[in-house]
Amino acid sequence: MLTTIKSKKGTSLVEVMVAVFVFAIVVLACPFMFAFGRGEIKRQESHRIAVELAAQKLEELRACNYNDIEQGDSNSVLSLNDLSYSRTTGIVTENGGLCKRANVTVRWGPTGTEHSVILTTIIAPE
Repeated sequence: MLTTIKSKKGTSLVEVMVAVFVFAIVVLACPFMFAFGRGEIKRQESHRIAVELAAQKLEELRACNYNDIEQGDSNSVLSLNDLSYSRTTGIVTENGGLCKRANVTVRWGPTGTEHSVILTTIIAPE
């Protein structure tokens, strides 16, 4: 008794439909991934700019004569890349005048979803 084995060649309609469905999901997800990535890059760029603005102000303070750095708060608004950054600098004398603490806060973004960066340093006379 001889039996012949038939080989199945080709793909069934169900297999083709599953492959098309998976491919469609991947193709439709790509634009959303690119849009999310582009938005994240913009957020990170805004954060980097805010850190640079705060660091710049601290460097300006370090370059000043110790006695010229006055205690108190100051505010400035800077516009870069279609965004407005609010920079607040606070100087407090500590340890009986032996050093000054400088806090620089940079805020940006729409009200309600505002972001901020705070850098602090201690400045002492030379």
